[in-house]
Amino acid sequence: MRTGILVHSLPAALDIYEEAKRVPGVELFVLVCPAPGDVGFRGLAKQIARLIFKSGRAGSLKLLAGRKVILFQKPLDHPDTLARLEKLKLDVGLHKTGIIYRESTVKAFRSGILNPHIGLLPEYRGRGVMEWAIIEGKPVGVTVFFVDAGIDTGGRVVLREEIQIPHCKSIQETKQYLFNLDALLFRRALELLSSEDFRCAANDASGRRYYVMSNLFQGAVEEIMRRRTMDDRR
Repeated sequence: MRTGILVHSLPAALDIYEEAKRVPGVELFVLVCPAPGDVGFRGLAKQIARLIFKSGRAGSLKLLAGRKVILFQKPLDHPDTLARLEKLKLDVGLHKTGIIYRESTVKAFRSGILNPHIGLLPEYRGRGVMEWAIIEGKPVGVTVFFVDAGIDTGGRVVLREEIQIPHCKSIQETKQYLFNLDALLFRRALELLSSEDFRCAANDASGRRYYVMSNLFQGAVEEIMRRRTMDDRR
């Protein structure tokens, strides 16, 4: 399974690469694409700076030495980039960028691009879904699914997992904890996709689309989490 990790910098790919390489039959590539506004020389200069100054430099250089890194100078939806993606003949993409993919980019991967959404689909689509789940008394979790051009509307779910968060004391801490699970969950998703009898579950987009929570409601969520932490200590 030819798999591309989509990132804006090499250090961002390291944990995902280390987990995904444990899956038998997976051939990995790191696809470094410019962030919005970082095309051309400016983007290249930022990449060099990240290699020099960011943590994970040794791991980044090791990836470069393995010749599995593809550095794109133009946006992912640019015809030149799409042509390079087509030549790579990739099966799956792993999302670790800050952009929303256009349909042309998604179609450049045979099966599509996987996204670890910190909400349980189809019930929780959109922004701030972790917070909304807490305030509604519902489970918190992560869904790994194949994206489309919509907002959490991709119809194929690979992995849907409830996550226990009793140790988390704030919204920010909880989100960071869930985001940091992406490497592990990507590996599990690739293992499932490698199984001959695996079939994706359906995301029928029947759930509500949520938006960023107001400060007032965020305060209520923080209070719920504080009380849970206190109860767990008793």
